[in-house]
Amino acid sequence: MNGKNNRANPGRQQNQENPVQEVLQAVDKFLNPIEDPKGELLISSAEKLGSFLARVAKMTTSQIRNLYTEAKSINYKDSDGPYRVNLLRAKFAYIAGRYSQVRDLQKIADKALAQIDSYEKFKRFIDFFEAVVAYHRAYGGKE
Repeated sequence: MNGKNNRANPGRQQNQENPVQEVLQAVDKFLNPIEDPKGELLISSAEKLGSFLARVAKMTTSQIRNLYTEAKSINYKDSDGPYRVNLLRAKFAYIAGRYSQVRDLQKIADKALAQIDSYEKFKRFIDFFEAVVAYHRAYGGKE
């Protein structure tokens, strides 16, 4: 209970603040409407990530919105929809290479995008991303 424990194990506090591993583990479930029918895991994961990106990673609103707009512009039902989803993985990687604060979002997006094999999963990814944008703003994300 004393302050020594936090100093002796600085990674412990960092793990509590950084939800990336937890959200990465949840991706499989929240993309699947059968495993997360009410979207509760999707929303809680988005809130954790949005808060983290705003408070700790210091990702800007314009960075996150630009990526969201790019994802939202894809019509998965078009003949090139699945191709464009895969191409989006490369775009996320490029942006993460330029801006270190985007790396955590890129890791999660890459895992999710790699699993998208249906319109339903794509829609849930877009819903997740929209919720991340909303929570990022709600938790003080800056321009």
